[in-house]
Amino acid sequence: MRFNRADLPGILIAGLGGPLMMILFFASFETWHHQGTPLLGGIAQNVALPAGIIGAFSRFIRKWDPILLLLGVIAACVIGVNIAQRTGNDDELMSTVLKLGGVLTFFLLQGVILVQMLQYGILPILDRRDARKAAEKEAAGA
Repeated sequence: MRFNRADLPGILIAGLGGPLMMILFFASFETWHHQGTPLLGGIAQNVALPAGIIGAFSRFIRKWDPILLLLGVIAACVIGVNIAQRTGNDDELMSTVLKLGGVLTFFLLQGVILVQMLQYGILPILDRRDARKAAEKEAAGA
């Protein structure tokens, strides 16, 4: 398999996504002091596997603008919640709305990625398979 320019985002996601998510996890839950415990290995596995899968299938993503926009919204929600927690307003309505907004935006992000993977990855493969079977059937019938 040859790599082309469309594979660069996937290589970056697979290479940098896991370590950056681990840093985000460490900072969010303040687990820096758990060095050498099974917690870090388990979390690393649960972060690295999806990052690798996303990196491998990112070649089927053609429209990055909605994905980057949704990632920006998630980042804004995380920053807003962190600010609310540091100012002591974590139990306010705005903090709850930001948390729910971040979760819903994450689900929307997964949907956008899934639709693009189906549209540009799976459906063309199925169309080519159907065309090949129809051509074989036509050749056998002639």
